[in-house]
Amino acid sequence: MAYNIGIPLPWLLGPLFLIGFFCALKVEIKIPKKPLPLVRALLGCVIGTNFTSEIFANINQFGKSLFLLPFFVVLMILCTYFVLKKIMNYDKKTSLIGSMPGGLNEMVLLVSEIGGNERIVTLLNTTRIIMVITIVSILTHLLTENPINETSEVLYFSHLDDLLFIFIISIIGFFTGKILSIPGYSIIGSMLLSSFLHAFGFINVTPNILLVIVIQIYLGTNLGLYFKNIRLEEFLGPIKAGFLSTLISFIPLCLFLYFLNFFGFDLLSLILSYAPGGQAEMCILTLSIGGDIVFVSIHHVFRVFFVIILASILKKYLLKN
Repeated sequence: MAYNIGIPLPWLLGPLFLIGFFCALKVEIKIPKKPLPLVRALLGCVIGTNFTSEIFANINQFGKSLFLLPFFVVLMILCTYFVLKKIMNYDKKTSLIGSMPGGLNEMVLLVSEIGGNERIVTLLNTTRIIMVITIVSILTHLLTENPINETSEVLYFSHLDDLLFIFIISIIGFFTGKILSIPGYSIIGSMLLSSFLHAFGFINVTPNILLVIVIQIYLGTNLGLYFKNIRLEEFLGPIKAGFLSTLISFIPLCLFLYFLNFFGFDLLSLILSYAPGGQAEMCILTLSIGGDIVFVSIHHVFRVFFVIILASILKKYLLKN
């Protein structure tokens, strides 16, 4: 249905909007959560398959953009914090953690550890992710000259023999990341392993199109579930805050995009790399339009690592005070 009415990224946004709508109407929808870590690990592996030996020749071009990324993140946090603290009157802990564009699960866990409001942070991040996905999907749809909207039926069943290797790499990467306590290990662990194996030529596998579609549907469905059991009074405040803070965050985003565009970077790749959406969702969007997934994924991994390190430092400060 989403594809037929022209919604960008239909396999992800279609289930997200539909499930979210019924959950908001208090329709009982049960979707198993146990496969989520595996699905995220599979996505990480799929992203890693795009890392070839050519990355070593092009790594210098990432430098300027990666150097400026922390400054963008800090400026975005300050702008968002102002909205949450001064306009919405949330407490300092909730406002600070809620303003950070890190992983949803990581930020909710962190705010619970320091005594902030988990529900507000969940809704803030969910609203931000949904808004960013929707806006960036529309932008990429407008800016992409030849978007990948259709795939011939033959391609749906290609590379099935590589699925076993993808599952093995995903599982090994997941548990390795967990053992090493890598931030966002469910996706980053398998991505790092897959990218290492592909970049150094140890293996060369191609993801099956159906696998990518299943990943999108499952992730979109799980995002929609965040609207479950939400009362109207709980819903409107954080949603309004998420809406306002996301709009405010687009001010520093536009400034940095304008500045970086002078260095010759592709505008679409910059938008996908700097947009403060979910790491998995932005990478899926990049894959769906045939964008530069290596450039985009490196920026989001760097952003998540930077935000989690920054949040860990602030956590010690907040607990001390």
